[in-house]
Amino acid sequence: MIKRDNDTEEADEEYLDYEERNKLLWSLRSDFVWAGKKVPEYVEIDGREYKLRDMVRELSGNESLDKDKTAEIKALIPRLEEKSKADEELLETEELTKAEAEALYEEATGLLLASMELKDKLEGKGGEKSADEFKRMLNTQKVVDEKRFQELIKSLK
Repeated sequence: MIKRDNDTEEADEEYLDYEERNKLLWSLRSDFVWAGKKVPEYVEIDGREYKLRDMVRELSGNESLDKDKTAEIKALIPRLEEKSKADEELLETEELTKAEAEALYEEATGLLLASMELKDKLEGKGGEKSADEFKRMLNTQKVVDEKRFQELIKSLK
């Protein structure tokens, strides 16, 4: 949760209202929720800690992985997706403070990104570089849309 100067600790204790919950859920369920997010440093699943960011970096540098490492990553991907789905369900059903909800949201989006990155790296696709390219395309489209909007405004005058 981003704090502003006038926020207090009480703001962290405020509970998530219906509208805020729906905004987070809608965002979490959007197609490109992971855009602009970072792969989490690590995640703990079933008592085991996985260094996700290191795994993604390792896959980027290696042309080929041994079968055991590849199998481990392939087994981890659905577990990451399950954990993200569990976070989403908690976000949807539990009474949470705004800070707790934001933490769940960030974890879920990071896990979705990690899952996508690992899949892409195993398949030899671009991963984070592709995400960066997509963000550049979106920004370019925003500029084009803004110019068209400005032209519309001028034509209406």
